[in-house]
Amino acid sequence: MAKDTANARAWYGFDSGLWVTLPGEPMPDLDAIPEVYDENGVFQPPGDEFYEVGWLSEDGPTQGRNRTVERFRGWQGNSIVRTAVTEDDHTFQIQALEDNWVVAGLRYPDSVVTTTAGITKTVVQQQSGEDVRTGILDLVDGGIWKRIAIPNLVVDEMGDTSHTAGELTFYEMTLLAKVTSMEVDGVTRGVSLIEVTNNPAMIQPGS
Repeated sequence: MAKDTANARAWYGFDSGLWVTLPGEPMPDLDAIPEVYDENGVFQPPGDEFYEVGWLSEDGPTQGRNRTVERFRGWQGNSIVRTAVTEDDHTFQIQALEDNWVVAGLRYPDSVVTTTAGITKTVVQQQSGEDVRTGILDLVDGGIWKRIAIPNLVVDEMGDTSHTAGELTFYEMTLLAKVTSMEVDGVTRGVSLIEVTNNPAMIQPGS
């Protein structure tokens, strides 16, 4: 495959965004999630079960993959004879700019929230279990898009929130993609995430 500058991506289109389901809800049918745009170029949200996190900081989401590879050596020449991946974690780090109920739910799982006469009270209590959701990350670059489905997502780490004069407040968190058992080509496999794209450069020869 020859070099092609058209394949260099800058994912920050206006329709890019992060969506999550409510905690404890059944995982939606991922095969039923539509493409990012319809045939008329109109944006299609992932589904009624998903709620958008809102504006993210200009750094955008940072996708990480943390792998630990064990190396096993033989006596002869101290040579590596085998490797084994013992950890393989996929993460998404974000800085949410909006102070809305979706972001608050990610920050304060297991909280008790009540709204009366337009006033909302959030009672933050100690988290007692996992706050598992399904997530969708939409990435857009002009007419090219990528929709990443995260079947099982939890908030793994949470950064400090600074309320500094003259600066925008943001809510930093790292989302962890938990492995989910799913059938792929007739075989049950451990799936971390699913990427769907209309990028023609991703089509393999013979497809």
